[in-house]
Amino acid sequence: MRWLVPIVLLSFVYGATVKRECSVSDFVNIAYSNNDTKERHDRIVEWLDDSGQVCTKQQLVLIYTNLAQVLGAADTMRVRTKIEKLYERAK
Repeated sequence: MRWLVPIVLLSFVYGATVKRECSVSDFVNIAYSNNDTKERHDRIVEWLDDSGQVCTKQQLVLIYTNLAQVLGAADTMRVRTKIEKLYERAK
């Protein structure tokens, strides 16, 4: 049982230090793997919060221009606004 504590602590440290990456294909896979509109929207917003910070302007433009096709009914003003704000801060 004592060995469990260090393993749990290491997993938290590793999770906190893992480098995030922006993968447009991950964005599309999240959207296409979910048929429920609300859940798809929530997972996309979560992805944008986690990975959107490290996206380049080019990646964000690619995501933004394909939102209607990828998200369908989950394409909301909240998602578009998040992407626009990320674009303004991107390099």
